[in-house]
Amino acid sequence: MGQTKKKRKTIKDPLGRGLVDEFAQNLRAARKSQHLTQDRLGYMLNTRYSRISDFERSKADPRLSHIAELARALDISPGELVDLCAFHPRDYPLPPDGHARP
Repeated sequence: MGQTKKKRKTIKDPLGRGLVDEFAQNLRAARKSQHLTQDRLGYMLNTRYSRISDFERSKADPRLSHIAELARALDISPGELVDLCAFHPRDYPLPPDGHARP
């Protein structure tokens, strides 16, 4: 039997995409400023480095619990990973089909 790859959902909502992209950039910057590898940060969180890599490449949509765990591991505030106040829905209109969900 062949292996099937898990298909990742693409975030179509521009607001959600912006939040995930900002989180990815901030996570990478915070990790690098502390001279941590993805592998080491993954070890600190009891997860694989590939999970950290997925977050940093905007390939995974983090849950609030992930943001909290990462902030704790990096000893920073969750707001340093993603500033929710910096985004407003009116600045990120919905896609042409009018649906935020895929």
